[in-house]
Amino acid sequence: MSAIRSTLQGKLAGSGAGSRHNDTGSGGLPAAGGRGRSAIIRGHLMLRRRPDPVVTRGGATAFGVIIAIGAIALAIPLLPGESAPNEGDIAPRAFAAVRESEYVSEELTQAARDEAEATIEPVMASLEEVPEQQLALLDTLFEEVARLRLRSGLSSDERLEALGESPGGIGLGQAIRSTLLTLNLRDLEDLRQSAVEGVRAILSSPLREEDKRNRIEAYLLVGSVPSFQNGEGALRELLEALVTPTVALDLETTQELQEEARAAVEPVLVTYSTGEVIVEEGQTLDAVVIEALRETGVIREGFDYYDLGAGLLMGAALGTVLGVYLYRLQPFERPAERRGLMTLLAVLGTLVAVRVALPELLPDTEGRFFAYAVPVGAAALVVSSVSAPRFGAMVAVVVALYAGFIAATAPSLAGAAFTSALEPLELVIAYAAAGLAGAAAMQRTERLARFATAGVAVATATGAVLLAFWLLTEQRETEGLGWLAMAAGIAGGGSAVIGLGLHVLLSVALRVTTRMQLMELAQAGHPILQELQEKAPGTFHHSMLVGTLAEQAANRIGADSLLVRAGAYYHDIGKMERPEYFVENNIDRGVSPHDSLSPEASARIIHGHVLDGVEIARRRRLPALVGDFIPQHHGTRLVEFFYHKALERGDAEEENFRYPGPRPQEKEHAIVMLADSCEALVRATQPETHEEIDELVNGVFAERLAEGQMDECDITMREMQVVAASFRSTLRAVYHPRIEYPDAPERAGSPDAPPETLAPIVGPTPEDPDAPPIRAADE
Repeated sequence: MSAIRSTLQGKLAGSGAGSRHNDTGSGGLPAAGGRGRSAIIRGHLMLRRRPDPVVTRGGATAFGVIIAIGAIALAIPLLPGESAPNEGDIAPRAFAAVRESEYVSEELTQAARDEAEATIEPVMASLEEVPEQQLALLDTLFEEVARLRLRSGLSSDERLEALGESPGGIGLGQAIRSTLLTLNLRDLEDLRQSAVEGVRAILSSPLREEDKRNRIEAYLLVGSVPSFQNGEGALRELLEALVTPTVALDLETTQELQEEARAAVEPVLVTYSTGEVIVEEGQTLDAVVIEALRETGVIREGFDYYDLGAGLLMGAALGTVLGVYLYRLQPFERPAERRGLMTLLAVLGTLVAVRVALPELLPDTEGRFFAYAVPVGAAALVVSSVSAPRFGAMVAVVVALYAGFIAATAPSLAGAAFTSALEPLELVIAYAAAGLAGAAAMQRTERLARFATAGVAVATATGAVLLAFWLLTEQRETEGLGWLAMAAGIAGGGSAVIGLGLHVLLSVALRVTTRMQLMELAQAGHPILQELQEKAPGTFHHSMLVGTLAEQAANRIGADSLLVRAGAYYHDIGKMERPEYFVENNIDRGVSPHDSLSPEASARIIHGHVLDGVEIARRRRLPALVGDFIPQHHGTRLVEFFYHKALERGDAEEENFRYPGPRPQEKEHAIVMLADSCEALVRATQPETHEEIDELVNGVFAERLAEGQMDECDITMREMQVVAASFRSTLRAVYHPRIEYPDAPERAGSPDAPPETLAPIVGPTPEDPDAPPIRAADE
C-alpha cells in the first residue's frame, strides 16, 4: 500500500496540485488541485483490506443455534397428552389403521359388562312389621288430637304446635293439623276410620317408595272417603304421612348378583388390519373410536423418539438457514448485536404464537379461516424495520414453512389439523405471501405510516391467496367470502399493530437506532442542532451544506442517504465547545485566536473537536450509528496547516498533529468525509468558474485515496466517480458565479423616470461550450 500511495502522491505533485488539501476547519486554507487528479480516480484501482463483516461468523452461528433451540422446543410435544382428541370431536377426514393390531378393547369390554349388570333386577327385602307400626302410629295421632281438644287452657296456636311435636303428628302440615283440631266429633271419627282402612288396604301388599303416590291415588278412587267437605284432601294428607314402603333394597345381595353378571362377560377382542378404515369423515369421535385410533398407531401420545428426531432436524434446518443467510446477506447495520437480538425475539415470538394458536384454530371444519387471521406477517415487518428487507423476506418464508410444520405435527391425531389435501399448502403460501408483502413494503421505514402500508400489503396478499384457493374448492360457498375477507383484514391489521408495537418496544428496550429515530435526528429543529446554530452558526451552516451534498451523492450510489444526512448534521458538534477557534465561526476575519498559540496547541484544539464531539454524543445519548461519523469524518489525517507551520520552526512529531481516527468504516462515513472536505475547500477558495470547482473536488478525492483514508470501507472506484460527479453538480449550483449589476443610467430627458433594467450576459458553461448565453434574469 505504501508504494501505491507514493505513486499517487507523485502523480499529484506532477499535476501541479501543490500542497495537500486542508479542511478550513483545521485553521488554514488549502491549495487548489490540478486536472490530473480526475484521471487518477478513473485509472487506479484501490488495493485495500476487505472491511470486517458487520455480522461475524460467530454471531451468525450463535443466532442460528438460538433459533434452532427455540424451534426444536416448539416442535416437540413437551406435555403428555397435549392436543389429544376428545370425545365429541368431529373427524376432519377418514382415518385408517397405520399398523395391524389385535387388542382387548377396554371400552367395549366395559360397555358389555355394564350392559350385563343392568339386566340384574334389584333384590328387595320385605318389611312385615311396617303395617302394624303405622296403624299404631295412626291411633296415637288421634288419641293426641282428642287430648288436645279437651285442654281448654291452650290457644289454637299452642294446640297446633303441640300436635306437630307429638309422635303421630310429626310430618303433618299445618292445614291437616288444624282440620283435626277443629272438626266435629262425628266427622273426626269418620276421618279416623277412613284413614285406618286406607293404611291397612295400601300396606296389605308389598309397597316400594316409587309406587307410594300411585297406590294412594288408586285407593282414593275406590276406597272409603270421609263425607265432609274436603274430606278427600284431608285423607290424602294423612295417607301420605302414614304410608311408608313395606319392601327395601337388599343392596348386598344385589351387588353380589351384579358382580357375578359382570364376571361372566368375556373380554372383547378387536382386530384391525393395516389400512382398514376406523372412522369416516364427519363422524363423531367416541371413546371406542379414540381407543382404536390409539391402538392402531393413528394417535401419537407421550414422548416419541421419532418426534424428537423430526423436531431436531427441522429446528436445525431452520436455525442453519437463517444463520447462513444472516452471514451471507449482512443485513444489519452496526452495532449488529442488538438488531440480531431484536430479530431473534420477533421470530421466536411469532413461532410461539403460532404454536399456541393453531392447535386451537384448526381444523377449520366450519370454513371460518380463523387460522389465517394469525398475524404471522408481524415477524417480517419487525425484522425488515431493523435490517435489509431481503432478510425480512427470508424470515417470512422460513417462518411460514415452519408454521406449516407445527400445524401438521402439533395435534396428536395425525393430519387432524387439516380438512383437505390443499389446506397445508394454502396455510404455508398464505403465511409466506403475507410476510413477503410486508417485508417489501417496509423498505426504508422512516415513518409510522409505513407500517400501515405494510398492513394493507399483508391483508391484500393474504386475501389474494385465500381467494385463489377458494376458487379451487368445489363448494365455493359465498358465505365463506365474508369470513375470508375478515381473516385477511385481521391478519393485515394485526401484523401492522403488533409489528409497530414490537418495533417501538424492542427498539427502546434494546436501544436499537431505527429509521424513525434517524428522521427525528435529521430535523434542523432538534435541540442539539439548535444549540449548534446558536453557539457556532458557521459550523451549523457548514453542516447543513455537507448534509445536502452528501445526501444527494448517497442517493446516487444506493447508500443510506438518511443516515448520511443525520451523520453530516452532527459530525462537527464538538466545535460547540470552542467555536471561536474555527474559521467559519470567526466573525472578525482580521484576528485569529491561533495567532497567539503555538502550532502544537492549535493542533490540539483543532483535532480536539473530534474528542469533544464524541463526548457530547455520549452525554446527549446520540445513537452510535450517528456518533460514528464524528471520529471518522477526519479519519487519521494530519492537521497540515499547523504541522507545516511547526516544521518551519524546526522538528515536529507528526502524531501530535494527526486526528485520532478511525478511518471511515462504511461508505456512508466516506461520503461525509469527502463532502466535508469538498464543501470547506470550495467555500474557502471561492472559485470563479465551474472548472475550478471540478479541479478542487477531483483534487480532494485523489488526495484522500493517496492518504489511504478509503482503505477500510467498502466504497468502490465506480461509486467514487459517481459521488465526485454529484459533488461537482451540487457545488456548482451552490457556489455559482454571481453577476455584478452596473448602475442603471437615468432615461434621457426624464430625470424622474425609473432606471432601465439591464440584463448582462453570462457566457456558456464548460459543460456545454456551444450553449447560447444565459441572461441574468433567467438565473
